[in-house]
Amino acid sequence: MAVEIVARTEVADDLRDDLLDAAARVVARQGYDGTKLQDIVREAGLSTGAVYGRFRSKSELLREALMTRSIPSSRSVPPEHTKVADLVTSLATRTDGALSDGEALLLETFVTARRQPEVSSALAAAGRQWHRAVAPLVEEAKQDGTIDPSLDPGAVLFLVRVLRLGLLVHRGSGLPSPDPEGWHALMQRIVECFGDPHPEDHLVAAASGAEPGPGGGAGAAAFGPGGTRDRNEPEGHRPGSP
Repeated sequence: MAVEIVARTEVADDLRDDLLDAAARVVARQGYDGTKLQDIVREAGLSTGAVYGRFRSKSELLREALMTRSIPSSRSVPPEHTKVADLVTSLATRTDGALSDGEALLLETFVTARRQPEVSSALAAAGRQWHRAVAPLVEEAKQDGTIDPSLDPGAVLFLVRVLRLGLLVHRGSGLPSPDPEGWHALMQRIVECFGDPHPEDHLVAAASGAEPGPGGGAGAAAFGPGGTRDRNEPEGHRPGSP
């Protein structure tokens, strides 16, 4: 039976926060299953009495640490993310390098969600919050043709998040990565596929209030600067091709 997490009191408890921060750091280094209570109190510079005065068990402490320290609580996206392609740039393009403590903790949180329903629920709630936060970027992308209105925006965002999670697993494994330029080119091609093949039809329709109709038009907006297809180029022409 799931253990209920003790509710946080109205009064600030610095030692409780110290324990949660210490637990998060230890889990990031040693993994959820490899973390011992003595490791946490040593990291926090406290005694085991400080734990049991605030949590019913080590498992409860670890669950709350995962749920409050690894899952983003912000209701907004970083200000530098002004387009959907920016999300891909920040979440799905880094293929090598050691995980930061925050990334390692997030990866442990996803793994732990298999066995801990509370952690799984917290991840789901964070996902819904993230979708709400990026909704304005998605709507803008549908208006400018970066995302084809016929595509499910939720499916596009799901792909971005799955790419990020997969790259966290890959980087955590230490396995070799592909050539960075080749990976970036592939991500560019994927983002291009999100686009509306006839974005100008939707712009005209939005201005007139009419439904967009069929017809030739510009290709999908590309990933990053200089990646759009010139409307004078023949259909099917890709940037950089002869």
